[in-house]
Amino acid sequence: MNKILHAISSLGINNGGPSQSVYYTVKGLREQGLDADILTYQPAKNDKFISNESYIIALRNKNLPFAYSSEYKQFLQKNFYDIYHAQGIWQYPIFVITKLARKYKKPYIITPRGMLYPQSLAISKLKKQLFLNLFLINDLNKAAVVHATCLEEMQHLRSLRIKSPIAVIPNPVNLPITNCKLRIANNKKIAYLGRVHPRKNIERLLYAWNNLDLDKTNAELIIIGDGDVNYIKFLKAEQQRLNLKNIVFTGFLAGEVKENAISSLSYLVVPSDFENFGMIIPEALIHGVPVIASKGTPWEELNTHNCGWWVDNDVDTLTTTIEKAIRLPEKERLAMGKRGQELIKNNYSVEIVAKKMIRLYEWILNGGEKPEFVYLN
Repeated sequence: MNKILHAISSLGINNGGPSQSVYYTVKGLREQGLDADILTYQPAKNDKFISNESYIIALRNKNLPFAYSSEYKQFLQKNFYDIYHAQGIWQYPIFVITKLARKYKKPYIITPRGMLYPQSLAISKLKKQLFLNLFLINDLNKAAVVHATCLEEMQHLRSLRIKSPIAVIPNPVNLPITNCKLRIANNKKIAYLGRVHPRKNIERLLYAWNNLDLDKTNAELIIIGDGDVNYIKFLKAEQQRLNLKNIVFTGFLAGEVKENAISSLSYLVVPSDFENFGMIIPEALIHGVPVIASKGTPWEELNTHNCGWWVDNDVDTLTTTIEKAIRLPEKERLAMGKRGQELIKNNYSVEIVAKKMIRLYEWILNGGEKPEFVYLN
């Protein structure tokens, strides 16, 4: 049986989408009978693991620059796998796993996780350009496959001169054991859910809320999440300055509390200028919650499957779209929610993503017919 190692610096809850997608990918692989492990660091003091299965190998976290750890290299020198799957870039675990995979003549995959989008590269630009030129472009071009989660990410990778085959496989969505029941809403709850950070553009929701020309007695805007302390202060100050009513900041939610919060929503809004995948979007859809997402996310399917709105990310457009959503008859909102559930079940389940990943691994190791989701340069 082939052995696969997924490497990621953090599998903590605070790491958000990457932790979830790596954990559920490996969980799905193992449920399909594949021997797959996760190599990571122990979570920080203010964090905890997304899960504690025996196949999660946690090394000591020394909090050194670039997540350096001699133990990481030592583990890789003593434990051997058939394929090494590096999740993320920029940090030491990814650098050393690709270096040693080449040394042992083993294939490796790199999943950049949106870190090579132009908007991401613009942050600490000089340092990242240095890393790209010194080793990262070389690491990517010597990979057996580079894994992108959407076609848009693949296009950005090609623009950086990445010539390796690119597999486009979405992140998996952990589906509930039973179908989420669609709820009739007496009052409309509009929410943002995720990391509270300036690049998420949450203030645009406040400005759109301020522009709405309707009776907001039965409508509520909810900001769910935690993050940048100064940005949170800024958002609350803007709420006070504009004298906005019916806005709630819940802070960080997890587990059953988070699930119940999502299920209670009428709509989710994602106003980021860019998201590589946006895990919260399929999470909302599987709960039957239509989504308003910016065109900076790879979710045109919201329009093509009529389960939400994929729109420009300016305040006026958000205002118009939120008003349209609030005024939508409840019967139509529930129908959108049902279509969203079907979209995720048919395309993004853990089982479907795991089977695609297994086909990819088999193609890398054994050759044969190229999977349709692999694109050659």
